[in-house]
Amino acid sequence: MKNLTIISSLLLIVLGLVGYFAWEAVGAAKQSLTALIPTAVGVLILIGGIIAIKKHALGAHISVTFAFLGAIAGLGRLVPQIMKGTSVLSGSGLLLLLMTIICVFYTIMAVRSFAAARRAK
Repeated sequence: MKNLTIISSLLLIVLGLVGYFAWEAVGAAKQSLTALIPTAVGVLILIGGIIAIKKHALGAHISVTFAFLGAIAGLGRLVPQIMKGTSVLSGSGLLLLLMTIICVFYTIMAVRSFAAARRAK
């Protein structure tokens, strides 16, 4: 789980930095601070992963909480775009979709890990 935490957080950090610094390349209309939201989520997940080195359960729960919040935030922005019929596979929509996928995947894997740990007791 620790490796998945590190990989997921680094992917989110890079995703946010790409969205902010390479905004023209991804087709965004302008540079926006909101493009750094995946970076913030990734840093918070990474902090939880670092805490998990000393206090496993606490750090893991911190990480999954922020991943879940990232997934909810991503879905909260994606669903209205999809309902309007706007393509989410271009520009900033693609970055938002990737953030949501990473956060949902990490959350699912963490919950599965928590359940397996509970069953093992």
